[in-house]
Amino acid sequence: MKKLWQKQWKLNDTIEAFETQGDLVLDQKLVDADVYGSLAHAAGLFKIGILSPKEFEMIKIGLKEILVLAQKGRLILKMGDEDVHTKIENYLTKHYGEVGKKIHAGRSRNDQVFVAIRLFTKEHLLNIWGNLLALTDAFVVFGKTHETTILPGYTHMQKAMPMSLGMWAGAFAQNLLDDLTLLKAAYTLNNQSPLGSAAGFGVPLPLPREYTAKLLGFDSVQENPLACQNSRGKIEAAVVAALVATYQDVTKFASDVLLFTTSEFNYFTVAPELCTGSSIMPQKKNVDIAELLRSKVHLFLGYYVQLVSVSSNLISGYNRDLQDSKKPLFESLDIAKNGLEVATLLVKNIKPNKEVIAKAITPEIFATHHALELVKKGMSFREAYDTVGKNLSSLSQSTRIGLGNTGFSTLEVKMKKETALYEQENNKFHKTLQVLMT
Repeated sequence: MKKLWQKQWKLNDTIEAFETQGDLVLDQKLVDADVYGSLAHAAGLFKIGILSPKEFEMIKIGLKEILVLAQKGRLILKMGDEDVHTKIENYLTKHYGEVGKKIHAGRSRNDQVFVAIRLFTKEHLLNIWGNLLALTDAFVVFGKTHETTILPGYTHMQKAMPMSLGMWAGAFAQNLLDDLTLLKAAYTLNNQSPLGSAAGFGVPLPLPREYTAKLLGFDSVQENPLACQNSRGKIEAAVVAALVATYQDVTKFASDVLLFTTSEFNYFTVAPELCTGSSIMPQKKNVDIAELLRSKVHLFLGYYVQLVSVSSNLISGYNRDLQDSKKPLFESLDIAKNGLEVATLLVKNIKPNKEVIAKAITPEIFATHHALELVKKGMSFREAYDTVGKNLSSLSQSTRIGLGNTGFSTLEVKMKKETALYEQENNKFHKTLQVLMT
């Protein structure tokens, strides 16, 4: 198929395969986003008189056709298509003639891919945002249900002090809301429109960049064209860095579940429909979803390193190395969304074995509480520490104060606020695209 840059020569088949084969699979995911970006650009060209009303209407019809074909699985990128941008422009030219050749005025495939990736990332970040809130809510519900159930707390993998299941679950809820702060920061960075930056140096046309940004639902315009180019890879890395932070907490949760569901601990039981078995050992019931959740932070960390490495030490402007930033970003977004859904299912399907846990509440974990009781009576902490340490065998389980603040009242207020913000942003984004397509 003819390339947008086609000259008098034909690209060597081996070179073309090397440059495009893997990327076409990724570009297939960008068809919808590229249609939205192309429609907004066409609206901008119409606004400044480059396209006539009739031409704009033809382009709009053609782009809607492409969207329908893609949604029906009838617009498939294959070798020779070069990329999604070429595929779409060639379709318009083939079916609508000269008007298809006009849509690229003032535009480069560089800002095309920027716009498509940012729209694609925005939609996925909104999904992840919603899933993160759902996981946080699951922890809050679990924690409030078992708020007063005593559980041993561990330091150095040894019993240390008592806590509660409410504290355990509440800790994950609070940490996830902290992670949401990072996720929203990455969302804000990504929510800038690069449309109109062209190849990274702008164009001598009065492109209405604020107008097209609004059409696409971006919060702002990334004004400096070169800054658009130089931020590619960097913003994607910021997105994945936020996922690393989120999955540090998911990993810790998964590790706790794996430890507490061993036969030696048996603090938790996981619903059998979430477990697998062994092909050789009839007795096995494996919580391997927790093992797979535990591995994901390491994948994200690898993707983050890939993004930073690919985008660093490049001169200002576009370098095709940046094509290789798509895969780690796309895979990170997909894994993050699915993993949060699975983690939420796991939280909802954990049952505490309260009798087993009660037997694990042995007297020595109240040692610090006994020492502090002596402090209240006027003894210095160091003397109290020594006194209790010499009489560990005589400790009782009667002192059960100081289990800590689970923080659920504060968490619920924050959750309500964050949920309202998410719903507002999610509805705004999808409504904006609906309006664009009408």
